[in-house]
Amino acid sequence: MALETCIAFLLADEFDADEYTNFKTKAPLKAREIRDDEYDYDEDDCKSNYFSATVPSLSVMDFQKYFQLTQTQVEELVRLLSPCEWATSKLEGWTVMHAVLASLWTLSTLESHSSVAARFHTNESLICHQLKEFCTHVTANFDNNICWPKWKEADASVSGFSSSIGLPGAVCVVGSCVIPIERPTDVPDPEAYRDSETSYSVNLMAFCNHQGCFTYVTAEHPGSWHNSKVLLETEVGRALQEDPVNLLRGRHIIGDATFPLSEHLLTPFPDYGTLGEKKLRYNLKVQAGLKVVKGSLHVLRNKFQRLRSLQMSSITQTSLAVRTCCTLYNMYLETNNAACVECMEDSDAQEPFHELPNGHSGSLGGISKRQDIAASLGRKPKRDSAKGYYRRWYEV
Repeated sequence: MALETCIAFLLADEFDADEYTNFKTKAPLKAREIRDDEYDYDEDDCKSNYFSATVPSLSVMDFQKYFQLTQTQVEELVRLLSPCEWATSKLEGWTVMHAVLASLWTLSTLESHSSVAARFHTNESLICHQLKEFCTHVTANFDNNICWPKWKEADASVSGFSSSIGLPGAVCVVGSCVIPIERPTDVPDPEAYRDSETSYSVNLMAFCNHQGCFTYVTAEHPGSWHNSKVLLETEVGRALQEDPVNLLRGRHIIGDATFPLSEHLLTPFPDYGTLGEKKLRYNLKVQAGLKVVKGSLHVLRNKFQRLRSLQMSSITQTSLAVRTCCTLYNMYLETNNAACVECMEDSDAQEPFHELPNGHSGSLGGISKRQDIAASLGRKPKRDSAKGYYRRWYEV
């Protein structure tokens, strides 16, 4: 009943909210008292409209439209987060259900914090503080929701990519996008995060499996950094340098031309208009694979629109918020298929790695492996020989 009560209140004023405005006030952490004359409608009529009309008519699809998760998932989220320490636990009339729904609403829209506060009859300070707590608890309690595929999960991803795009041995695809933020205050050099005269951003680098689920994400580095530089600073990038066998077990990652080609991270052939049929076929399959991570990042920012305008000046809090959204997106995929976005503008296009001053055409192992895979595409070998080839390149 508490869930339905909160939903009814939220939906009633959905189209009245003031959007895209920045919050400025720092009110004390307490619920807002409502004046008797604040609303000009009858209280009984209000309750009748909310509880007897809106809630009963709310479909499964409508619920997920507003909160991105199913009602069952939200209830499970509340159950698992209830034991956590909440600063608002002693606040009368404010429950963990309120905290979860308010935070999901805040992350899912670009509605101003003051408007979100008005929906919940509280103040901006509580909404902002509650969001930080929510992100902290979600990342701490659902850490395994975003994890690198191993063993059966890795085999399933390789099989999925092979059957869906026809590219053997790929366990993950990697991509990135830029997340706008405010000028950070918790880093030694805030100006490193400046990407224009007036804006700052971080690079969200994400790895996905064949289903579009995030298997690793990081959002701590400046948005102006090149992908190749960001990769080197990530745990996956360091593992690729120090212990790729343990990370990949003979498999490989697929990335675009902004990443350095290696035996463990395959990229497209540079296309200057002279590629042969097999290399073109290989590039098409790589592009099909990259659509998986591009599609996930695209849908992520559409489902959790707060990522388009994070009102945070802390890189630590930004990273938690981004990871929370990615965690919730993986939960969303439990009941929905990943979207395949056929045509997307790459607004964050970067120079190919091999064209950078310190770039190169790839490692010898990467060049050789890419050539061999391209040469194998389109063949119709006997089952035994094909199986033998698979074992030689991608044996676990």
